[in-house]
Amino acid sequence: MSTDGLHPSVKKFKEFVNDHPNVKEQLRKNHDNIQSYYEKWMILGEDDPFWESLPKAKKGTQTNKKDWMKQLGELMKDVKWEDVSRQIDELNGAIGQIQQLITTVQKENKKKDRQIEYPYY
Repeated sequence: MSTDGLHPSVKKFKEFVNDHPNVKEQLRKNHDNIQSYYEKWMILGEDDPFWESLPKAKKGTQTNKKDWMKQLGELMKDVKWEDVSRQIDELNGAIGQIQQLITTVQKENKKKDRQIEYPYY
């Protein structure tokens, strides 16, 4: 992407972000923070302790397999399995009702087809 048409302050902010991996990672996680971070950068400046208070970027941008599994494990702890089970049961009930409806419609269509094929009998 060309930066020729950008305002000089935006260019400087872009350089600042590229030089600070923790800021860059936070912006990648949540693009909605760009305007907020830009405004803070304009008001606070580059040397403010706020920038150091952001979570540090991990070495390498790719999350390794262990980190992914750890995150998944943490998410699984927060799941309310009773709610999941109840929702699955409700979904199964809804699917059963849809299957019954389809079966009923198919039977009705077969009856109509027979009546049309043999109108004199």
